[in-house]
Amino acid sequence: MGTLRNAAFVVLALLLILLGLPATAQLKFGELSSDMTGTLSTGYTGTYGNLIDSDHSLTFGGTGTLSGFYYNPNFVSFAVSPYLNQARDNSSYQSISNASGVNFTSQIFSGSHFPGAISYAKAYNSEGTFAVPGVANYTSHGDSQTFAVNWAETLPGLPTLSANFQMGNNQYSIYGSNDNGESSNRSFALRSSYRLKGFSLGAYFSDGESHSEIPEVLQGSTQTESSNGGGHGFGFGVGHALPFHGGFSANFNRSDVDTSFAGFSYSGTVDTYDASASFQPTQKSHFSIATDYSDNLTASLYQAVAGAGGVATPTSLGAESRSFDLIANATYAIRNSLGSEVSADHREQFYLGKDYSADSFGAGLTYTRTLLGGNLNAAGSITDSITSTSIGNTMGFTGTVNYNKRFDGWTAGSYFSYAQNVQTLLITYMSSSYGYGGNLRRRWGRFGWSAGANASRTGLTEQAGTTSSSENFNSSIGYGQWANLIASYSKSNGNAIQTGAGLAVMPTPQPVLDPNDLILFRGESYSFGLASNPMRRLTVAATFSRALGSSDVVGVSSSNNTEQFSTLLNYQFRKMYLVGGYSRLVQGFSASSTPQENVSSFYIGITRWFNFF
Repeated sequence: MGTLRNAAFVVLALLLILLGLPATAQLKFGELSSDMTGTLSTGYTGTYGNLIDSDHSLTFGGTGTLSGFYYNPNFVSFAVSPYLNQARDNSSYQSISNASGVNFTSQIFSGSHFPGAISYAKAYNSEGTFAVPGVANYTSHGDSQTFAVNWAETLPGLPTLSANFQMGNNQYSIYGSNDNGESSNRSFALRSSYRLKGFSLGAYFSDGESHSEIPEVLQGSTQTESSNGGGHGFGFGVGHALPFHGGFSANFNRSDVDTSFAGFSYSGTVDTYDASASFQPTQKSHFSIATDYSDNLTASLYQAVAGAGGVATPTSLGAESRSFDLIANATYAIRNSLGSEVSADHREQFYLGKDYSADSFGAGLTYTRTLLGGNLNAAGSITDSITSTSIGNTMGFTGTVNYNKRFDGWTAGSYFSYAQNVQTLLITYMSSSYGYGGNLRRRWGRFGWSAGANASRTGLTEQAGTTSSSENFNSSIGYGQWANLIASYSKSNGNAIQTGAGLAVMPTPQPVLDPNDLILFRGESYSFGLASNPMRRLTVAATFSRALGSSDVVGVSSSNNTEQFSTLLNYQFRKMYLVGGYSRLVQGFSASSTPQENVSSFYIGITRWFNFF
């Protein structure tokens, strides 16, 4: 940070020199044209807490954007946006600490058949989150950087080709714990497409790797779990138009997976094939048929976990598995407001050393109309399934209803959805869910009010302990520019998997994962916000949020909490701004050996906006 501080002073000195330049609309050096705007600020800041040393000092900061082009905007254009010592108590940056960094983007040959782009971002001491589904996130802070290059070839009459390379890393620590985490990733991809005699052809290649050091903050351990992943894949596809306004497509994909986590490692290959065809013989009718096959079902399920950013130990990864699916679907518009659908589905799976199969037949209706001055949309379907693991049939149901209406100055909306015995990725498990919600708003001149609520519950019908639920409520009241108040409340519980960014809802049925990798969570959070412009050029804002939760990881329980409060005052006079603010964070985890952390900071200072050139 000493090097960063010195560099910051050099940048500020250069900016002060630039103040002597003439205030032209645009600065030109030969073929280079550029514009630069930004802010410079100075003020008094203080930071203190129960686990850090107090610090009070005069600080300097600012933001800026240097943008322009060389020769022509379609030849080379760029934008550089540095920022120094930005936080929620002295600016709009949502960070409890003074964050610094730079963002850079550049477009190259954008007006040609060989367009490219380069981007880079570097952040120091910036705020991050440790997520928990359905409630306010816990707060972390650290450093990160990303770099990306994109290039393409789009010559007429030749196959297109695009290339993408990106890499990044992140190091962070979680307030209220001894835990530190880090992650890094690298990826490269090539894609190509071509039209030949009416056929649409496409192909791709991808390669990447990632590494994570994941904190065990919810398990009361100062250790971290290491996760490494990598692999590459390729695929190609073909498509062509068919009679009766139809078309078909077919694709092949191969993925090589190489991963390790908590002493467990796995390497495998997944080949998938899919094909589909569709026809629309009349404006009212449509028919489609599709099929797909995977020669490694277990690894495909695990890829769903990896795609969510999760790290877990799937069971029986080395065992043989495969899946096949064939589905046909037909729709017919009975009238403008009423549509119908029928479907048939045949599935086969070999999993955990056994063969499974299922046949399903379904029918449904969709309905839209004007009702009592509002708009009604409804859909429902029924499915009859026969599986190899059950003696009789299983009936499944889905239904959704939406209704919106305006009346006497009010605007209202509501919805309800329900699903029972819906097939999941595995034949042997079915899921059920329901959800409902609504919103209401009204304006009386300068006064306005709105409110909304929704709730949902999901789970596997055949397995206890796999349900999750959430409830959310929000409301806002405003009176012109004088006052705008918002409030929200949320509540959730369920099970999740660990990711580098916190917890994520489990994306696959539980039997795919080792039970020891599942995290049971429960929590609730609420927040309030107030903003006001009581007089011209004066803005006052305050926010408060709090989350309380609990978790259980392999018998280790933890009670967790986070609380944030911040205020900001901004008054403009000419090109100057008087800025003042206060921020406070309280966060802790009972499973951690670190005491609950309490960090506060305040700021009072002056900011000036500049149009440098």
